[in-house]
Amino acid sequence: MVRCMGAIYCKLADPPLVCHGVSSSPASSFSSMSALSPQYLGDMWSPGYKRESNLDSRLINPFRVEGLKEFSGPYNAMVEVPLICRDRRRLRDVEDILHNYKLILQRLETVDPRRLKNDEKLAFWINIHNAIIMHAYIEYGIPEGNVKKTSLLIKAMCSVGGCSINAAMIQGYILGCRTHCSGQWLRTLLYPRLKQRARDEWQAHAIEQPDPLLYFALCSGSHSDPAVRIYNSDRLFHQLESAKEEYIRATVGIWEEQKILLPKLVESYAKDTKLSSQSLVDMVQRYLPETLRMAMQRCQQARSKKLIEWVPHNFSFRYLLSRELAFPHIN
Repeated sequence: MVRCMGAIYCKLADPPLVCHGVSSSPASSFSSMSALSPQYLGDMWSPGYKRESNLDSRLINPFRVEGLKEFSGPYNAMVEVPLICRDRRRLRDVEDILHNYKLILQRLETVDPRRLKNDEKLAFWINIHNAIIMHAYIEYGIPEGNVKKTSLLIKAMCSVGGCSINAAMIQGYILGCRTHCSGQWLRTLLYPRLKQRARDEWQAHAIEQPDPLLYFALCSGSHSDPAVRIYNSDRLFHQLESAKEEYIRATVGIWEEQKILLPKLVESYAKDTKLSSQSLVDMVQRYLPETLRMAMQRCQQARSKKLIEWVPHNFSFRYLLSRELAFPHIN
C-alpha cells in the first residue's frame, strides 16, 4: 500500500518531478546518483523553484529552519511533493496503480492483527496509517484550514478483519500516539463519540504500549511531519531509531549561537520519554555533523536563559518520500 502511494505521489506531484537521463537499471547505485551535479539535484528533487548559486534551498533545508544550518544525511536524497494534481488526465495516469492499491486494501478484510507479534503489529499499523491518509488526499483533495485537515483523519478509512477503522482511531486506540494534526478539535469532537463503541472493539488489536518513536514514523501530510518510508517488523527498532536521528538532523537549527531551534514534534518525544533539557541537547548533539555540534556547544556556553526554542508545527501540505519509495529500482 505504501509503495503504491509513493508511486502515485511521484506521478501526481505538482509541479511534476523532472528526471533527466536517470538510469532505471537495477545496477544503478544511489551513491553514483549522489555524485551528480547540484543543478541536476535541483532538477530532480525540487523542480519549478528558483535555485540558489550552489544548491536548491529546499534541498538544503526542506524544513526551512532559520539560523545557522548545515543540512546532510538521508533527507538529502528524498523527493519532496509540495502539492498533488488531481485533474482527470493526471489521475488517468495512475489508474492502474490505484487499482492495485484497492486490491491490497480488500485483502486487509481477511487479516486478523491479533495473530501478529507486537513488532509486526507496530509495522503493520504504521504502514496502514500512512497509506490511508495519502489515499484520502487523492480521494478528497487537500483541505483548506487545520480543522478540515484534521477531519481527513476520520475520512481516511479501511476495513481490517471485517471492521472499519480510520486513521484517527489507529492513532488513538491502536498506537496511542496522536500526530500534531489530531488537535483539540478532534479530541473533543471525535473521541468522546467513538470511545464506547470503538475502544473495546479495537483493544485486542492495540500494541503492547505506546512508543514515543512513533512521532518520527507517522505522517499526516504536514510540512513538519517526518518522511514517509516503509517499515518492516524484522528491523523495526533500527528503522524507528534511524527515523528519529534523520528527522532531528534535518530539522535542528542554531540562531545566532544563542538558541537551539527544534520542532515541536521533538518536544512531544522529549515529554513522553521524560528527557531533561540537558539530556535532550546531549542526544541531539550525537546526531549532528561537527560544525553544528560545535555551534550547539557555543550556545550552551552563552548561558542563555532559554536555550531551546520550539519551532511551531507547520500544518501546510507537504510530503517527503524516502528513496525506497521514489526510486525503488535502486534498492
